[in-house]
Amino acid sequence: MKSNLILTVIGIFFFVNVANAQSKKDIRKHKIKSVKVSLTTYKDGTENTVPESFEKYDSNGQLLEIIDYDKEGKVKMHEAYVNNKNGDRTEEIIYGSDGKVKKKKVIKYNSTGDKVEESRYDGSGNLIEKEVYTYNANGDRTTEVTLDNKNNVVKKDYLLYDNKGMRIERRTMDGKGNLLEVKKYVYEY
Repeated sequence: MKSNLILTVIGIFFFVNVANAQSKKDIRKHKIKSVKVSLTTYKDGTENTVPESFEKYDSNGQLLEIIDYDKEGKVKMHEAYVNNKNGDRTEEIIYGSDGKVKKKKVIKYNSTGDKVEESRYDGSGNLIEKEVYTYNANGDRTTEVTLDNKNNVVKKDYLLYDNKGMRIERRTMDGKGNLLEVKKYVYEY
């Protein structure tokens, strides 16, 4: 019994280290297109193998799709991604266990690679809400505006920075301009 426990612990340690070893660099270097992980259990002399996860990559090592399965091998989570030529994620699609789209996120960037808009849609393609971001000359995000599906402001965050470019405050306002909260950041140098 004790030796089985030790072997199990060693096996788990090995699995975790092997899984963590699959860095984006390794995936790109070895031109890995996908990774399938399955789990085989043994009980009362019966062997049972079920899928645990699946990951699909593009030629640059960017994640395109991930599927996680439950203990019975049924889809628990399924997401797909689209990336631009810079490797920035431009779309995230979340599927239900029935294979239908549940949610979709579309992300836009400016010419310097800063995220300027993130739109969220339901499974039918209807806009739920979107966030619009603005930046200062240093490339620091200064506002985050959340809009509903009719383009009404739901909330607005103002981000303030010190002379080193470190964020020192986030002020959150509701759609009518009422202050909801203030978060302060203090750095020790």
